[in-house]
Amino acid sequence: MKKIDVLQNIRAAKRAHTEWVEKAKSLVNGLEVKKEQIPLEVTTCSFGKWFYGDGQILLAFFSEDAISKMDTKHKELHDAYMKIFKIYFPQYTGSFLLKLFSKRVKLSVHDEDMALNALTELEEISRELISYLNIIEKKLNSIDEETFAKYV
Repeated sequence: MKKIDVLQNIRAAKRAHTEWVEKAKSLVNGLEVKKEQIPLEVTTCSFGKWFYGDGQILLAFFSEDAISKMDTKHKELHDAYMKIFKIYFPQYTGSFLLKLFSKRVKLSVHDEDMALNALTELEEISRELISYLNIIEKKLNSIDEETFAKYV
């Protein structure tokens, strides 16, 4: 794998992550969500597929602790998203067979506040995760191709 491929994968992962966060905002703003927008496990969202797959190449260039921090932020992000989702779909059990999209509940003011607070939390976690990815991208950009090739 070439350095440009890794950099492109990081940028694609950032885009996928950003789009996923936008889905949470849509949910809180009252827009309909589709089946493919169900909160996913950390290993099955687009970002997770990259991070737990090809993204593991980052371990060749960064400490295990740095990658672990990004992993933790990613998991926190999913937890915050699930808080939001369960406010709107309390009957959610994880089953794709459940017709939960026609059963969005009417929220109380308290639940709306909880959803907004969870969204604020999600956005903060998202900013941290993106900042980690920006640092990684910047450091990889500073490595010359020859050095990069020695690690992959």
